Amino acid sequence: MAEGDYFSIGSIVSCNTLHGHKVQGEVMAFDHGSKMLILKNPAASGKGNAHDVKILNLNMVSDVNVVKECTEPPPALTSINLAKISARARQNIEEKKRQVDYIGIGVSTEGQQLFNAITKTITDVHWDGKNIVVMNKVTIRPPYGLEDCRGRDANHQAIQHVKKIIEKHLRDLEQETRSSPA
Repeated sequence: MAEGDYFSIGSIVSCNTLHGHKVQGEVMAFDHGSKMLILKNPAASGKGNAHDVKILNLNMVSDVNVVKECTEPPPALTSINLAKISARARQNIEEKKRQVDYIGIGVSTEGQQLFNAITKTITDVHWDGKNIVVMNKVTIRPPYGLEDCRGRDANHQAIQHVKKIIEKHLRDLEQETRSSPA
């Protein structure tokens, strides 16, 4: 690529990578300094309002051809909804904090695995020392078996639901150990 070469936004280019893949799309952006080219195509999912975006390092491309040069100026940039971005960032931070709280300190691997299995179904779960507390109604003590599951009322719907989760988790573990080579 010569020193003054660049790609116009909106142009259609076709590239052959050093790995033998052919990539074609509309130029969204190009940075000459880093030799990065960003191409977009209609989404493979078929959604009309979405696009597949590929970022190509031109150092890893053997051949680039401009299929259709765009002579029009690029469209104006769309506005960014800062409130939506801030809300999403706050939500992601809260989720990461919750995930950190999901890590039990000084608990067995079996206990942590059961905790993780429960959080896939129920989000109101926390550690109380080495005990797993579900919905503040059910407590599971080490070694985290069915018989270690206690609640205020043995027939309460919450304890029955948690026991079903424990049973499924134990079945999955048993099946996993049977299918793994020894």
